[in-house]
Amino acid sequence: MKFGIGAILLVLGVISAAIDRGEAADAGSNVPPSSRWEIGLDGRVGVPAGYLKVGEFNVPGTRLRLRDDLDIDLSEALEFGVRYHLTPRDALRATFLYYFLDGSTTTSRPVTYNGQTFAPGRLHTNADFSRATVGYERGLFPLSNGGSLTGGAALTYVYLNAKVNGNAEDFYLQELPVPLLTVRLDTPLRGRFGLTASLEGGGLPRVDSLRKEGGTVFLEQQHADAGLALTYALRPALWLHAGYRFTYFFQREKSHEDENAFQLIDNAFRLGLTLRF
Repeated sequence: MKFGIGAILLVLGVISAAIDRGEAADAGSNVPPSSRWEIGLDGRVGVPAGYLKVGEFNVPGTRLRLRDDLDIDLSEALEFGVRYHLTPRDALRATFLYYFLDGSTTTSRPVTYNGQTFAPGRLHTNADFSRATVGYERGLFPLSNGGSLTGGAALTYVYLNAKVNGNAEDFYLQELPVPLLTVRLDTPLRGRFGLTASLEGGGLPRVDSLRKEGGTVFLEQQHADAGLALTYALRPALWLHAGYRFTYFFQREKSHEDENAFQLIDNAFRLGLTLRF
């Protein structure tokens, strides 16, 4: 069991404890104005798709599909976030996300990865990566039902060091911070319930990564994330959220010597808690 499922179980334990203490409150309950900090913990379990391809020294790599070729049929993720409210409308945020993508399979054909050709047989893949994001958010306008629409901008950085049978390709050496734009809708429903919808995306076109490896290494990268979650107020300043999360991540790096690419398309169930204090 990895941390994605573990985080979900932890969240469920906190929920149970809060309900047992009888501390549930209406979603419309007021949070003290002095409460500037928010912390959140999310766990995700999903069904990934995409591919991994790594070539070296003009030897093209095999295009390996995450599910069909590498048997990475389950994704897990753990995300920790902090938000600081400068004013009622303005906030700074920082998040750290860790993705677990591991698989083992037996292949009936040779596989070339990072300049090495593996004979037919057992393949173990570790495509775990981490992602750190910092950003600014501002409330754009309130809604008549008590909800709000928030927009923002951010920078994100990914650390990916994909390995096949211990052979690692250091994607992270070519990484650059990627600009993102965000929008989020928060709206109350009945009683303690609410609804949150979010969209975040951005990328880099083909740019100089400022690194050399057989010549200039050019980097291309895109991100898109979308979420829809039902929220429930366990206490005036403690919210549960559960729902759907879509993640798209693509990175390609190319030089005269190498051509590497990684793509992740993930559809996940998300469960988490947010505390404001």
